[in-house]
Amino acid sequence: MDLLKKTITYGTGGECLTTQLTFDDDINVSDQNADIRNIVMQSGHVHVDEIRSGGGKIRMSGHLEFSVLYTSEEHGELSCIHGDFAFEDTVNYDGCKDGEKVTVLWSMEDLSAQMIHPRKMNVKAVVTFNLYPICLRQEEPAVGVSYPSDAETLAVTEQFTGLQICGKDTLRIKELFDLPGGKPDIDRVIFQNLRLHNVKTRAENGFLSISGDLSLFLMYRSADDHMPIQWVERQIAVGGQIESPHITDLMLSASCVQLAHTEISAEEDEDGEMRQISVEAVLQCDLILFEEQRMEFLEDVYMPEMEFSITRPETDMIVLDSCNDSRMKMNFNMPLHAQKPLVQIIDVEAAVKVEDYHPGEDGLVLEGVISVELLYQQADQENPYDSRHQEYPFSYIVQSQNGGNAGHSELLRISSSVEQVNAVLAGADEVEIRLTAGFCIAFCSKKSIRMITEIDMKPVPAEKIDNMPGIAGYVVRPQDTLWSVARKFYVSLASVREVNELNSDELKPGQKLLIVK
Repeated sequence: MDLLKKTITYGTGGECLTTQLTFDDDINVSDQNADIRNIVMQSGHVHVDEIRSGGGKIRMSGHLEFSVLYTSEEHGELSCIHGDFAFEDTVNYDGCKDGEKVTVLWSMEDLSAQMIHPRKMNVKAVVTFNLYPICLRQEEPAVGVSYPSDAETLAVTEQFTGLQICGKDTLRIKELFDLPGGKPDIDRVIFQNLRLHNVKTRAENGFLSISGDLSLFLMYRSADDHMPIQWVERQIAVGGQIESPHITDLMLSASCVQLAHTEISAEEDEDGEMRQISVEAVLQCDLILFEEQRMEFLEDVYMPEMEFSITRPETDMIVLDSCNDSRMKMNFNMPLHAQKPLVQIIDVEAAVKVEDYHPGEDGLVLEGVISVELLYQQADQENPYDSRHQEYPFSYIVQSQNGGNAGHSELLRISSSVEQVNAVLAGADEVEIRLTAGFCIAFCSKKSIRMITEIDMKPVPAEKIDNMPGIAGYVVRPQDTLWSVARKFYVSLASVREVNELNSDELKPGQKLLIVK
């Protein structure tokens, strides 16, 4: 039997894989830095440099960059130590094949620095990685029969939102802006931080559109030693496009964008003064796009007095159930327990970590913590700068098209970020935190489809046909179809229709049929 085949593209993927890495090392203070008096705060960012998959394993390598801000013995002057930890890790993943794309989302569970003595500190960190393997595959299922031409065929139609594009690309951002007019020139940058939030992706014809915001915080010292420490905050709108001829505006994007590399530097303006700040960033984009698909496969083949051996392997496809963007607002008061009266708030940074999720009556229930880091100035000449770290639990319901059943999806990816955070004084020793957290959740499941790839046929043994009655009566059962009845008695569909004067192929349980061989 000759089959008509058609190449189809579909997505496959496994469960979320989780691994956790611990870092612990002693860091010496360089000769350019002053002695440590008091550690103020620390920040860190993870860069995943390479992901390789194959042979039942996923290999990941990269580095954790950290900065430790501290006051020195010199009248509470601020200094900063920068460093990084390199890492390599291997995660077992049954069925992993070469070329499988892996999206990696990380969260900093803990980052702390402790002074050992004025020229040495210990830095510890715990980072959790969630890995989401996904890839495109191709299959050539049968969609019809070219020979023999009189064979009866039964087709089935499957309609779903399937994966059509997955890959990786980067988007480079470069911005240059002037210092505010009231700020002195930059002599030396002390501390810097760049955060990405409010990221949106949208499929358009020929490209993926990306938009978002970068939040810059920079502390610096001016050339005038009598001037206090200066700082600059800036919101930078970013946007760009990743070109791909295969992307259409009918696709749904579940793509993930993360900050991969940053470089911040002070530059001279037209007058030769250090009054410009250059910001360069590389955004790592994991392209994941779905599209509504309608596939028609060959379900069965039948010819009177012929038997068929059908090869019908099971194929698991990733299906997008829904993709939700949700926002959660929180207001809470944060006690500082400061040693001296508060002078002003310098910077506030927050991170949201989803630690658990489960289905609820109205949607998916997310549970986790909001981690807040506050940098402030206090009325203390010897120790003017200090910070406060606090974590606050939360529980939030994400409304979904699936309702409470959303948590039963076999593949579920959650990415979260703090999109906006502000801190205002609420008292002599208390700060009110106002923030908005964003959650991007792809509700996916696996759809199992059996597609015919090969069919062998041979004549029914003559004695089997001879032993069957020439005329038989049959009472239709609930699971019966016209196709199954005709095949059971080795007669044509047309014969059953004609003998029983059927106007349609629909049968009803209890209906009586006359079968004539």
